Order: sequence, then C-alpha cells, then structure tokens
Amino acid sequence: MREFTDRGVTLRWSETISATGDKRALIEAGPSVSPHDTMRLICSPDGGPERAIRGWPLSCDQKTGLQRFAATLPSGAQDKTLCWRPVLTSGGHEYDPGPDTAPKAAPVQKPNPAPQPPVLDHIAKFVVPFASDFHPSGETPDGVWLHFAIKEGGTVEGPHLNGVIEPVGGDWMRVRPDGVGLLHAKALIKPADGGAPILFEDTGMCEFGPDGYAALLKGNLPASAPVRVASRYLTSNLHYSWMNRVQGFGIGEASLSDITLRFDVYSAKGTSDG
Repeated sequence: MREFTDRGVTLRWSETISATGDKRALIEAGPSVSPHDTMRLICSPDGGPERAIRGWPLSCDQKTGLQRFAATLPSGAQDKTLCWRPVLTSGGHEYDPGPDTAPKAAPVQKPNPAPQPPVLDHIAKFVVPFASDFHPSGETPDGVWLHFAIKEGGTVEGPHLNGVIEPVGGDWMRVRPDGVGLLHAKALIKPADGGAPILFEDTGMCEFGPDGYAALLKGNLPASAPVRVASRYLTSNLHYSWMNRVQGFGIGEASLSDITLRFDVYSAKGTSDG
C-alpha cells in the first residue's frame, strides 16, 4: 500500500480485484475527511494523456478514523501498463501525490498462442511399379529381407514435378517380427521437360499388421498396406535445383496385389524454381 501526507491529511491506496473481475483502487483518506469530499483517480495508460475517474465513498474505518473510497480502474488494451494516483478534494484544498508516486499496474500477460501446424505443399504423386519376383531372404537374425526391383511404367505427376521413373533401382525392405516393414528405396526420375535426372531416396515404414511377419514366412502378403516415407532428392538439373533442399513427407499405400507403391509427397517448406 502506498502512502502520501500533505498538510496533515494522509492518503493510502492500493489495488484489488472485485467479485466481478474488475480491477479496483481502494483509497483511505484522513483524518477530518468527509464522505462528501471528492476522490478522483488520475490515470495514464502507457504514459499517454491523463484522464480523471471519479471515485465513490465507502465506510469509515472506526479504528483509524480514515474515510474509504473506491474507484474502478479503466479497462482497455490488456497489454498496456496503467499508471494511476488518487487526488482528494477536501475543504477547498486539493491533495495530489503527483505523477511520480503513481503506481504502475503490471500488464496482463497474454497466453502464448497455440502452435500452428505446418502448411504442407504438394509436390507430386508417385506411382512406382515393381517386378513380381521380390526375392525374399527367408528368416534371418535381422528379420526377413525383401528386394523389390523397379520396372517400367512408373510416373510422377504433380504441381511441381512431372516425369517418369526409370526402370533402375529398387527397394530393400526389412520386415520386423512385429509386422512393420522398414523400406529403403532409391530410383531415378526423368523430368518431363528434359534435363539431368533426379535421384530420389525414400526411407520409411510399411505396416503389414501384427500377423504380417508370420504370413510373410508362409508366402502370404496382404492385398495392401499403408506406407509413410521420408523423401530426399539430389540433382544437377538447374531447373530442379530447389529439390536438393527439400525434405519430403510421403503418405500412401503399397498395393501388393500388383506390387505397386503409390504415395503423395509433400514439403513442409515452400517450393520454387529458384
């Protein structure tokens, strides 16, 4: 609580919160102060122009003999700092502590905004066909290994990249005992508009299901399995040099009935031809 004394009159003031959530100033003045005297608050938000707010009398403290006044502090921009002080008018005299004694109400802290999800930019849809003889390794201490060789007919179509997938490269996949396939594929893209090829490398997961490992040992594969991949690119093609900086996120499906991988690749940062 702050205090100011002038010509035998003392002002004491502080802040509180009302039952309705408003901020209020509470002031005690005396002695020899009447409820009929006037109490004003001189307020200045962020050091701006001052404005006066009229207070109202409350009960008198019988123990100290001080008259109590109250006033509602102005609302407004919650991130501003409010300076205020009480000014009493009594018996034709004004008792003003002056601006140097004005308490500074701390600004209300705004909650941190919720994080926004990244905006994904669609690069292209990939369709990658594989040869049907995928050379299973049998059960090893490291799971079952499968080698899928890429065949002709692969395509890449999208807003940022179009072309065909060359029938070279393939996917080495290790299937864990829990039925999760860990894929690692490399292939070449021949852009539709010509120029040097684009090497792409995918790593990710193929979900064969909890019984997928046992089924694979018996030579049985599900008709399809969801796939999630992380894609990286490398090229000397100046028109597609931006792809050297892209970390792609692929979402799709492995169709095991025709041994074809279909997935859409997105980038979490903007793409351009620069």
